[in-house]
Amino acid sequence: MELLKKNIHTERIKSKALLQIPLETDINVSDAKPDVAKVIYDCGTIKVDEIKTGMNKIWVKGKLCYQLLYQTEGVEKADSALAGMDGEIPFMEEIYLDKFEGTDRVVCRTNLDDMRVHIINSRKLSIQSVITLEPRVEESISEELCVELDNAGEADQKLEYRKKNLDYLETIVKKRDLLRIHEETRLPAGMPEIGSALWKNAVVSSINFRPMDEKLGITGELGVFIVYREDTSGRINWYETAIPFNGSVECQNSREGMIADVMYEIGHEEITIREDSDGEFRVIGVETTVELEIKLYEKVSTSIVADVYGVSCEVQAGIDSRQFRDLCTELNIEEKLTRSVKLEDADPKILQVCHSDARAKLAETTWKDGQLRLNGEIELQVLYASNESENGLCPVRSTVPFEIVRDIPEINEAQLEQYSLSVWIPQQAVSIKDSAQFEWRGSINVRLLVYDTKSEDILTDLKIEPINAEVLEKLPGFAIYYVKPGDSLWQIGKKYYVSVGRIKEMNNLTEDEIKAGDKILIVK
Repeated sequence: MELLKKNIHTERIKSKALLQIPLETDINVSDAKPDVAKVIYDCGTIKVDEIKTGMNKIWVKGKLCYQLLYQTEGVEKADSALAGMDGEIPFMEEIYLDKFEGTDRVVCRTNLDDMRVHIINSRKLSIQSVITLEPRVEESISEELCVELDNAGEADQKLEYRKKNLDYLETIVKKRDLLRIHEETRLPAGMPEIGSALWKNAVVSSINFRPMDEKLGITGELGVFIVYREDTSGRINWYETAIPFNGSVECQNSREGMIADVMYEIGHEEITIREDSDGEFRVIGVETTVELEIKLYEKVSTSIVADVYGVSCEVQAGIDSRQFRDLCTELNIEEKLTRSVKLEDADPKILQVCHSDARAKLAETTWKDGQLRLNGEIELQVLYASNESENGLCPVRSTVPFEIVRDIPEINEAQLEQYSLSVWIPQQAVSIKDSAQFEWRGSINVRLLVYDTKSEDILTDLKIEPINAEVLEKLPGFAIYYVKPGDSLWQIGKKYYVSVGRIKEMNNLTEDEIKAGDKILIVK
């Protein structure tokens, strides 16, 4: 007797951890930079350089990359009273991971929870931040499922077997890859050319992933913002734009319609100012890499052999419980948000909005009574121009609280260990209500994938022997069986070594359903 088997590939979470750490350091202003009077604008990103592994622990090596725009001290010309600086704060953290082995593959999600910049003196600053590291190990599992029995040439071994459907997620692609983005934009014709850039920043404001034949298609938008000193007049100016991009990475066996679960982080980033065909510095080139952690799944339903018994022989079926991953819920949410931001009485009045930056921070995710609740806030940073400011540019900070509630009755508490949640802000805009008040409008997008790990009894092997003589003697040639609650034709046939088809034929049954109290004729 041969078991015809099918190979499948799935995965499960083997180990994960969550570590929140403070980073605090003092930085000295470079000798080439002017003194600091006031920090106007700042931003920071976390980048992981290396993950070293050991038994039950890992070491995450990375850096906080920061960028500052500040008002200089002791400068007579107001138009020149801005300067920029950037740098890195390295870190190395040891994290305990239960059940982790040195050969396991680790994925580490990062988040910058908070960053504050304080002036110690005109040549020294203090940067205080809180970062979150979330390493995870997902174990790949290869299983063999018995989908059919082959007893060709063994007519004396008559078997009865039944099947069941198994729904699971097949892991088709699991890989790391890199998307390289090379884009450029030009200053509009009416703007003065760039003399020197004080602030250069490019962020992936939106990104979408689409499984295609043999590749993963990627589209998105780069938000580019620069503050610069004009070449001739030396005045401060700025430019903001959105640059669409698209690309793809090779994914063998990928097909349209698959489920994409992709984590991404911005890697190397470089913004250059170049000459155009007229010899003017008006071209802004952006080169960046997007580090991708790609998983593509396919929902599969397959029929497998669930149980076997012998009609003319004794069968010992090897049954083992195995775990399989399935997709329980895929949810995409878009929520519109608005916020009025009023300046303090001492703040300079608004002339024009230059730039806004919004970062979503998820504080709490709760599941209760079939309901998903997301609580958090959007950290908002706006840069605006004012005639009342010494340097022409002024900052304002605010927060936009949000609460998103959705009914998901199919989710239970046991599934909360396995989900992928992404939160981002794809679009935003700031308008002026009056000289002392802004209105921020934006949308927050949430993508949720909830996985379910379920256990199924799987047929692994069969042992076939002749029926014991004593068992044969005890089997009646003819019997009337009274159905009890919970009985099935399968159980009755297994007890009397009779096929289900034979029982249905003798009792003129067209379906497998029976109920308590029915009389079933058994003829061996």
